Amino acid sequence: MRGTAFAAALGVVTTLCLPGAAVAAGPGQDRAGSSASAGTSGPVEGTVRRLALESRSATEAAVSAQNTERFGLMGVSWKDASAEVQGKIEARSRNAVTGAWTPWVELEPLKAGLDGVRPGARGATEPVWVGSADGAEVRVGGGSAALPAGLELDLVDPGRAGRRAGAAKFASASGTRAAKSASASGARAAAAAAVAPGPESTAPRPDVVPRAQWGADESLNNEGPIYLAGGRIKALFVHHTAASAPYECTDSAAIVRGLHVYHVKTNGWRDVGYNFLVDKCGTLFEGRQGGVDRPVMGAHTYGFNSESTSVAVLGDHTSAGASPEALEGIAKMAAYKLGQYDADMDGTTTLTAGATQKNYAGTSFTAGQPYQFRTVSGHRDGFNTECPGHQLYPQLDTIRKSGPAARLKIGAVNEKPIAAGGTAKVTGPLAVDFSTSTAAPLVGSFELLVDGTPVATVAGDATRAATVVSPGSHRVQIRATAHNGKVSTSLPVTVDVIADADADGHVGQ
Repeated sequence: MRGTAFAAALGVVTTLCLPGAAVAAGPGQDRAGSSASAGTSGPVEGTVRRLALESRSATEAAVSAQNTERFGLMGVSWKDASAEVQGKIEARSRNAVTGAWTPWVELEPLKAGLDGVRPGARGATEPVWVGSADGAEVRVGGGSAALPAGLELDLVDPGRAGRRAGAAKFASASGTRAAKSASASGARAAAAAAVAPGPESTAPRPDVVPRAQWGADESLNNEGPIYLAGGRIKALFVHHTAASAPYECTDSAAIVRGLHVYHVKTNGWRDVGYNFLVDKCGTLFEGRQGGVDRPVMGAHTYGFNSESTSVAVLGDHTSAGASPEALEGIAKMAAYKLGQYDADMDGTTTLTAGATQKNYAGTSFTAGQPYQFRTVSGHRDGFNTECPGHQLYPQLDTIRKSGPAARLKIGAVNEKPIAAGGTAKVTGPLAVDFSTSTAAPLVGSFELLVDGTPVATVAGDATRAATVVSPGSHRVQIRATAHNGKVSTSLPVTVDVIADADADGHVGQ
């Protein structure tokens, strides 16, 4: 991404990857939202202040603002989402503590229609996370065509505990805001309850910081989620938020809130674009609302949102790879979400293009046509962007191979075929045939579970486990432990064990 290498060299302000945010410009308690950690409980109101750019000519515009209220994130927007800005959009900010100005960085426009066609949606650049700033400047120019109307600088305060003096008059309204957010959240929770829960996964559900805990202001989201039309997630796209400066993991919740506010209030989207986010400490955050277990449609990979989910890594991975903790967070989410739909995170899938375009490698897609993807893919595989960064992209193969045994399933009971959820009636000993798409050398062992209790263990290259079970109805599963320590469990089948008939044809007691 343009500007990030320059910013990284200076260790200052950072630009963000489509469609997301960046991370803070340096550690310290002075940063906007630095008190808003993953431990926040309840809605935190974020605000956007808008300053109109002043026209210098048909092709140039600028704005300079100093001594503003503190903000943590900024971007540029314009009235018509379909209008293109020719030339460069550059921005810089002033540190609220030191008074120093950052270098100019170039902002790239977001793709129009990333969250579908939305009345009132604005065109916008990527936002820039600046930590804690009280001044900003923007300049636009260098193009040959007239600039679009309604150019504005958007300054986002993601909200924080202990607002400065001057926020007192806001305090009287904050209770109303919280009540509205709680009411909106409750209404959506009731609506979500009417939607069938997502399918059970063969992989464990990872710990995820829920929206309430990172302080999502649910009063911003009055539309509710959209679920994938096919009800099936076929791929997971990995992103980075393209921020090059260091940040503390206690800032992560504020970064997520900043994204949420910008995506809704500036872009005009229905919600934050990413399905999930993960920081360098490996903490996973719930992104777009609708349920961690459900196939929620996000706004993350233009042309391929309708069959996929996403995880965005907070950080710029153009020059350095993601942390082992972040990679593990991605792997856990990929295993869980793909395991819900019998997909192998080290496999391939077919996605139908929703737009005619090219990806970063130059591969052409035609809307309505099928194309093969890795089940864990990078943003650049579906769209023309460097995201998830030159150093994180090669790490995707490590993620793909770090999961549990995939597509683990019981195929037969006493040599009679059976599907997950089915029932088999047997007499005598129990023999269970099973399979996995993971290569045998990667699996350490399999356990036969009867009513949740291991009753037999076989080697990682086995395909059958047997035991003797008492008469009655039993829940039977296979649990695999890979050599990497990851565990997966097949969906259950029911086995009704019937006592053998005695010599006279009577059922034994």
